[in-house]
Amino acid sequence: MYKKIIFSLFLIFLLTACSTLPNSNKNNNDNDYVKSVWITYYELSEFTDNASENEFKKRVGQAFKILSKNGFNRVTVQVRPFADAFYKSSYFQTSSYLVGNRGDELKYDALKIMTELAHKYHLEIEAWINPYRISNSTDFSEIPSDDIVMKYKDTENIIVCDTGIYFNPASPDANSLIVNGVKEIVLNYDVNSICFDDYFYPTKNKSIDKDLYKKYKDDGGKLSLDDWRRENVSNMISSVYRSIKGINENVTFGISTASNIENNYNSLYADVEIWATNDGYVDYLCPQIYFGFQNENQPFMSTTKKWIQMAECDLYVALPLYKSSLEDEFAGESGRQEFVKNNNIVARQVTYLSKLDEVKGFYVFSY
Repeated sequence: MYKKIIFSLFLIFLLTACSTLPNSNKNNNDNDYVKSVWITYYELSEFTDNASENEFKKRVGQAFKILSKNGFNRVTVQVRPFADAFYKSSYFQTSSYLVGNRGDELKYDALKIMTELAHKYHLEIEAWINPYRISNSTDFSEIPSDDIVMKYKDTENIIVCDTGIYFNPASPDANSLIVNGVKEIVLNYDVNSICFDDYFYPTKNKSIDKDLYKKYKDDGGKLSLDDWRRENVSNMISSVYRSIKGINENVTFGISTASNIENNYNSLYADVEIWATNDGYVDYLCPQIYFGFQNENQPFMSTTKKWIQMAECDLYVALPLYKSSLEDEFAGESGRQEFVKNNNIVARQVTYLSKLDEVKGFYVFSY
């Protein structure tokens, strides 16, 4: 009952935001204007919890019907959060959030069902992937012995740091696995788009890839460590883009980046400006501008304008519905209570974005 109450409250906020899009605005009548909702792996687990295939279909169908009825035209579902799968994969084991234990038998193909239901309710469906993240824990005992991750354990293909276990962006084998994992989705499922999350290099620690960097330098490489790391990520991104377009040029590829352009570049080694201004990397970027208008560090409007000034690809903006009614502890004094005192911030952000020709849509975090 508690979860149903929480969902109902958030749905009210969601529908309020969606309903504020002005009818007179040309973007509102543009079929290409994207209005999407993120559905996270932990939210998908609410649909799969103790559910038969028919019950899962019923739960997802009800959710998609509501989203479609209220004006959304895309749903972005997190189908590979931790080198695992909410679908039948030749590379990754079944997600524990789908079957209970990682690697257990796949009783039904969640992505296949969601794809069929999304199109039934006139929604585009986007497969949302965390390319490098394997686990938020450093405990390998949580991973089955026959998992491909275990084959990579204690090799240069994997990074283990304080925040968890990740594929190494410098590893050609790891990057090939990521590319192949995307290709099988595009080949086997009628998805409209692929989205990568904002996780790239998990740490700036120089020890995580020192052997591969030494090999690169010994072979005549000239780039600094930071530039080399950025090139590793960008090469993976361009490989994914080429692979998708080689299968189906109508499937789009985008990345929901962190909001701070400089932090992307300096800490995550994500050269978002290169991706946004050159062909062959992405169709769109969707920065997570999860801030209020009064935020002292990254106010919503000025942060949006920075991305508009930079991006030459399609630009969407991810909005912070999850902050509704909560104190924003990182907003500074003037913005700290903004989401507590105002119940229409996301609605106002939707209206603001709808007036900007350079912004082609918005994503709401989260379902």
